[in-house]
Formats: sequence, structure tokens, C-alpha cells
Amino acid sequence: MGVTELLLVSMVSGSIFSSAEIQHFPGSYFDSRIRVQYQRGVMAGWPGPGRLMEVWNEENLSEDERVAWLLGAPVFHDPSLLPAYAEAVLAESQRLRQAAAYGFRDLIADRMPDVTGGIDVETARLFLQEILLMIRALRRNSLPELWMESALGHDDVSFPGWVGLHLNRPRNDCFRAVEELIDVGDLGLLVDAYRLSVDQGARISLLKLIESMSLSRFIIKPTGDRSGWGPYIYEDALTRLDGALRQWSSGGCAVDGEAVLLRNLARVGAGEGELRTWGSQEMWLDILKRGFPRWWKLAARRLYESGGPWYELSALDADGVRNQTERDALLRWYTPPPPRRQPRRPYTPQ
Repeated sequence: MGVTELLLVSMVSGSIFSSAEIQHFPGSYFDSRIRVQYQRGVMAGWPGPGRLMEVWNEENLSEDERVAWLLGAPVFHDPSLLPAYAEAVLAESQRLRQAAAYGFRDLIADRMPDVTGGIDVETARLFLQEILLMIRALRRNSLPELWMESALGHDDVSFPGWVGLHLNRPRNDCFRAVEELIDVGDLGLLVDAYRLSVDQGARISLLKLIESMSLSRFIIKPTGDRSGWGPYIYEDALTRLDGALRQWSSGGCAVDGEAVLLRNLARVGAGEGELRTWGSQEMWLDILKRGFPRWWKLAARRLYESGGPWYELSALDADGVRNQTERDALLRWYTPPPPRRQPRRPYTPQ
């Protein structure tokens, strides 16, 4: 049996969901050390959300395999998976309840709950209500829209005509969720939120996300006599963004994220062939190596789509130590090891 056939059999049989890593769940070690590595493996080898739900509904999975499913599937952030969490959170098994509550919050990009003390029946029912409410809300709006609307709520503003759920979460949690969920197609959503927002901190967070998804650079740290950070840097950046928005939405049209990205790809040197394919692997790798740190997030996403490992980098904390460490780890994946040298024979005089 070939490798491909073996992988397909393992997917169908459910054995792909077996993992020693889930034995560390629940607990701080899983939260801080295991979860990201485990989900990186999910993105490398698991089937997509549609097949995952088929397996959940049709296959005779063991409890450990279901726990592995519930902890791995959230990395897709796909609302179609939520019915599995609604089912599992009321399971007789305490471990399944814990995995369902934890995985549900992870799937919607929320802060994960502490489930180490167990999930009693009343708490399980509250989680079920939350999951069902989320399923209904996401029939009307996307997860990025929901989190963005919840962030705007801190300014007492709302998207025009909004009908739906508002999450009562700290503003920073809302932006962290938006950062995790967005892609280029959500650039218009970010711009709409920026135009509505009145809080300076929120506008700066949106500015950073817009930079990341459009390969733009508005925040420019001066050098020379004016070197160093100060409020004027962000004020200048917001002015630059306002000028760019007038170009992006000329004629009153909505901002088209893909069109903006194509223009900016050409600006950073993408050739005609690369523009037709949304950039080559070599181009995105070069952006990861030499580009503005806020661009690394999009570069990592595109490198994954071309066969690389899954790394989720940050735009809001682009200059942070963790972001730099993760980016360096991704670069090492593309760096071939040096050739192994043959040991030299000792010189023996004749």
C-alpha cells in the first residue's frame, strides 16, 4: 500500500485523530506548549471541515479520537463544525465536555476557558446555549464581522443596519480574534470599521491590520534627529492611510482587498506571471525574509497555501519577540541544511 492510500485509509478509519499530545489536555502545558504544535499538525494532515463533520457523524470514533477531533478542528475556524461541539458538550464523559467547551471557544477565536476543574451539568447547558446562539448568529454574519462589531461596541457605534449578536469581550480580545480570522478578502471590513471608529487606540489597531492584509506601510519610524517613537508617528500614519483610502475607494466603490493587494504586489516587485498567480513561493519567502514585519502574517499564510507548514504570525504585535521567533522558525523550514562533509583522512607522510 502506498503512502497516499495509507493516509486515505487512516482518514477514513479515524486513526488520524489519535495523538499522544492530547494526553496533556486539559492544563497549562497544553495551553502554552502543545496546542499550537498539535494544530500545526492538523493543518498539515487532516481533511477539511466538510469531511471532518462526515467523520464525526458517521465513524465509530473512540473517546480519545473524539477529544482529538474537538481540540484539532478549531484551527479551521469553520462554523459548520459547531454542531459537533453542541453534541459533545452534553456528553456523559467529563473529558468530552471539557474538550467541547475548550474547542468551541478556540474555534470562534475567543479566549479559552479554564476547564481543568471539570464541566458540571449546569455549566454544560450554559455552553450549549452559547453554541446554539453562535450557530444562529453566524447564519447572518461571519466570525470576523461579529468580532469587529463587538469591538466597535466599545465606541457605542455599530455597522449600519447591524442585526445580530454582540459579544461582551474586552476590546483587545476582539481585535486579537479579528487578527486571527481575517484574510485579504476582509480588507473592506477593516476599512469600514476604521471609518466608524472614534477611539484612537482602536484606529491604530485597525491601521496595523490594514497594513498587514494590503502589504501597505503607513507607520514609518523616522530616523536621524526625529528618531524614536511618539504620538506624531501614528498621527502621520493615519493621515497616510486616509490618503490611501481615497485611492482604494475612488468613485465611491467598496474597497476590493484583492485589487489593492495586486497593486501593492506590483509595487514590491512582483512580475506579471507572479501577479497572475498571486505571487510565487519565492516572492512570499522574500517578503518573509526582508519585508516589513507586519507583512509576515500574510506571507506565512501564502507560504502555507503553497505547501509550507502552518505558522500564524501577528500583525498587532509584529515586532514582538514571539513573532520574530516564529518567523525565524518558518524560515528555517525553507533553509536546506549544509551539506554533510566527509571526514578527512589523517595525513600520513610517505
